[in-house]
This record gives sequence, structure tokens and C-alpha cells, in this order.
Amino acid sequence: MQIQSVNNFVNSYMPYKTASSPVVSDNSNSGSGMFSTDFTSISSMVAHAGGGGFAAYKVSGQMAEGMKNLFGKGTPADGGAASGIGQNLARGFKGIALSGLKGAGLSALVSAGVSAVSNGVGVATGKVESSVAVNNVVKDTIGGAVGGLTAVTAGGLGSIAMGALKIGGIPATVITVGLGAVGGVLGGQLAKKLTDNF
Repeated sequence: MQIQSVNNFVNSYMPYKTASSPVVSDNSNSGSGMFSTDFTSISSMVAHAGGGGFAAYKVSGQMAEGMKNLFGKGTPADGGAASGIGQNLARGFKGIALSGLKGAGLSALVSAGVSAVSNGVGVATGKVESSVAVNNVVKDTIGGAVGGLTAVTAGGLGSIAMGALKIGGIPATVITVGLGAVGGVLGGQLAKKLTDNF
């Protein structure tokens, strides 16, 4: 009797699942609206926020320059006209497209890395099956790419606004990363509709 209660006590506090105890899926969907509170959704949002924040930090300045060129307000050192809407339309579109691709790539890499770590922890703790974890990493990578586009766009618009308001230094960096993280999460949620059938 005493040994049975000790075994029950030990088994109830085991952090890792053994072969005799099946993986328990965390399907709690108590979140309201488009956000869910299950393990997979939370780890995806963290991955997208990290990817979006990093992409915005690295590329939002280039995106802002492309946006300025689009309206003919690029810097003369960059080959932009001093003023005039549409003077550098091709240069602006090229800058925006290249910045968007860079942001998507950076965000996808960061999202994949964060997702791999969080899903690895999920597999180790028994919250996620290994086949589902691999699927989650693929979905998060795609969501990170889409989130990177929205993140650098938000960061670029934020850079333009902060330039107009004369905000610089560390506050500007914090705001840019914050805008990128929010943009990454929103873009990831948009991509979720594309990857739900994977």
C-alpha cells in the first residue's frame, strides 16, 4: 500500500512523459476571438513576434527610405529627388520590394528557430507529438515570412512618423521593434488561414 502511494506521487510529478503514458495534446481553446491560448498558438505568436521584431529592427530603415522615394522625398545621396510625387516611383517600388523580401526572409528564419525550440520543449514535456511539432515549425516559418512583410511595413511607417516627430535613439529602436512584433503577430495570424489545411 505504501509503495503504491509513493509510485502515484512520483508519477504525478514527472515532467516528462514515458512510453507507458501517452502524449496529452493541449487543445484548450479558451481564448476569445482569433487568438487561442493553447500551447501551439502561444508558441506561434511568440515566434512571429520575435521574427517580426527582428526584421523591423534590421530592415525598417530601408523600407522607410523606399516609401519616401515612392513619393519623391528620398534623400539626394540615395539618388532621390528632393520633392515631387512620383519622381522616383521605380526606385521606391524597388526599395519597398527588396526590403519586404529581406524582412520576410529574416522573420522566417527567426520564427523557424523560435518555433523549433518551443516545439522541441513541447515534445519533451509531452504537450506536442513529434509529427505535429514538425508541422508546427513549417507553419510558423510560413507565418513568419508573411509576418515579416507586415512587420517591416509597420516599422517603415513608424520610422517615417518618428522622423517627423524627431524621435530618435533608444526610444525609436524600442518603438520600431514593438511595431515589428505586433506586425509579425498580425501577419502570422493572417497566414494561419493559409496554413490551417497543412
